[in-house]
Amino acid sequence: MKQYSANLPQKAYTAQQVQENEQQAAELSATTLSHLMQRAGAAVCSYILDYCKLHQLEAASCLILVGKGNNAGDGYIVAELLRQQGLSVTVWALFAPQLLTGDAKNAWLAYQQAGGVITENCPESVFDAAIIVDGVFGSGFKGELPANVQDAFALVNGLSVHRVSIDLPSGVNGTSAAVAEGTFCADTTVTFIALKQGMLTGAARGYVGQLLFAGLGVAKSFSKLLKAPSHYSNAENLLQHKPVRAFDSYKHQLGHVLLIGGNLGMAGAIRLAAEACLRSGAGLVSVATHPANQAVVLQGRYELMVHGVADAKALQPLLEKASVVVIGPGLGQDSWAEQLLGACKDLTVPLICDADALNLLAQQPSCCKPAVITPHLGEAKKLLAGFAANNTTLPEALDRFSMAEVLATQLDTICVLKGPGSLVQSPERRNINRSGCAAMASAGMGDVLSGIIAALVAQQVPLFAAVSLAVYIHGLAAEEAAKDGAIGLLASDLFSHIRRILG
Repeated sequence: MKQYSANLPQKAYTAQQVQENEQQAAELSATTLSHLMQRAGAAVCSYILDYCKLHQLEAASCLILVGKGNNAGDGYIVAELLRQQGLSVTVWALFAPQLLTGDAKNAWLAYQQAGGVITENCPESVFDAAIIVDGVFGSGFKGELPANVQDAFALVNGLSVHRVSIDLPSGVNGTSAAVAEGTFCADTTVTFIALKQGMLTGAARGYVGQLLFAGLGVAKSFSKLLKAPSHYSNAENLLQHKPVRAFDSYKHQLGHVLLIGGNLGMAGAIRLAAEACLRSGAGLVSVATHPANQAVVLQGRYELMVHGVADAKALQPLLEKASVVVIGPGLGQDSWAEQLLGACKDLTVPLICDADALNLLAQQPSCCKPAVITPHLGEAKKLLAGFAANNTTLPEALDRFSMAEVLATQLDTICVLKGPGSLVQSPERRNINRSGCAAMASAGMGDVLSGIIAALVAQQVPLFAAVSLAVYIHGLAAEEAAKDGAIGLLASDLFSHIRRILG
């Protein structure tokens, strides 16, 4: 039986929560922290042996980098277990082993007494290693990496080897998702007891690699001890919220979405958002755009109802017919844009704000009451700066989690903070998205997301579930489309995959 799994839990905690409660979880499970360290080392060893078997590396050379805390104890246990299996193992101690205490010290002594190889200098075997294991810093890490650790990681990150991190990559903050300069870049991370939220979002995701989970026999006990600050919903949980269409459905039952945007010369964004809305099942989709763009937006997609609107007065009749409104794609920030956003101030239907609507909202935080906002990191910072300019007291240092939480609370909205592991944050709860890939760094992707969200809301999917599902479908469709090539992926390439996923 494998001691690790690719099936990840659906809850994530701060690193501090794991550190402060692991002993109690061990006690509830009738075990000890010493036994947990042994199990952690065995889980990582199990993965490495499976990797070696899969890649026919039974005689592989392994280098284990260790620090001065409990993560080093895990590393020494991994080293001894691999040595017992006949692999060539060297431990590179980046700090004097004499600094170790408790169970980590015992693991070092056991490895040393068994004849294990330890060096405090860069070993020649670093260039022969097929696998390099990071056991330097654990879940307690925060701040910056010491210079000698950065130097060591710079060397091993540049080698063509398989890199494995124990619990989380050294340099990643398991609470905030901050990534220190010179962080170890893992191909695989085996994490223990509970998921740490900081591994799952932002730049940190690029250093974690394939994420595997080992509960060490205490995961269930741990989950009962405290409330998780983040959900990490899986596909099955999210897809159960897909709209189910009755055989006698008709379009007026499936919502009427109005999308507002497409200023002079910016027709593409609103067209992408509108077509994504159609492809995601909305019954009726109207577009309010600059009069000069009306024919361009309509061309080739005649299922859209496209209206050229010169001002807020012309927009009003369209707002009255809509069950969901999207504003922002290609909106611009001139007086025309300001008028249209102002017309949305007193809406009684869900309003989704994206792109330039967010930039205008940053300048005038009370100009409308969005139900959903979808900022990327830069737009989020502008919104927060706007709050500060309006004398709103904010925390001094904001990580991704804090930023999303502040935005959701201040605007009483659902905030989608986009990026790797997008955060879907309401004032009450948070979901970290699992899907997506680097191919999504392409123009128009955010516009497509806005259209999917609006369509699901229009089809009566509950708001938080609709947003979480939309973000997941968006990323999953991109993953599927990227199988034909990640470079040059177009936002419109997602449409056929969105249809297939929604069924």
